[in-house]
Amino acid sequence: MDFHRFFWGKRFFGAFIGAAVKESLSLRLDRDFLKEAFLTLLWKGVPREEYLAGALRYAENRVESLLASLPLSVFLRHVERGHDVYVVTASMRDWIEPWASKYEVPVVGTELETVDGILTGRFDGANCRGAEKTRRIAEVVDLKDYDKIYAYGNSSGDREMLLLADEKVYNWDHVPAF
Repeated sequence: MDFHRFFWGKRFFGAFIGAAVKESLSLRLDRDFLKEAFLTLLWKGVPREEYLAGALRYAENRVESLLASLPLSVFLRHVERGHDVYVVTASMRDWIEPWASKYEVPVVGTELETVDGILTGRFDGANCRGAEKTRRIAEVVDLKDYDKIYAYGNSSGDREMLLLADEKVYNWDHVPAF
């Protein structure tokens, strides 16, 4: 949500969210449908290059400041120790990847569809949450190649991913030693 507010401005975004929440509550629609509908309303018709420029500004100016100090310090400790680190997120990969690339960390995330250089607002593939996270992880890494897997999550959409790990941390209830 923060990226959308950053890109569109607080006034427009606040009015939009108020109307969207009122409508979604009355219809009781599922989370993935609502997210895609929300993204379509905001991004349909926007040139991809304009969106990517905003995503880069956001990554450079906001992403790191949104991370609490404990998760950021643990992330950096994994990177400094040379661990293979992946950011797996339901957020749009495009606004996380420029930040993660500073640390040479790949990002697995939700993608927006583009047709002829213009965003449609629809997902390109599935929303990267729940079982989709585990499917995407399996596409990019063979977990059998590792003696120990660490996973960190903060939402119900992380549960399946956490089940893949030897060390699971949910909502920073503890910090594993490594």
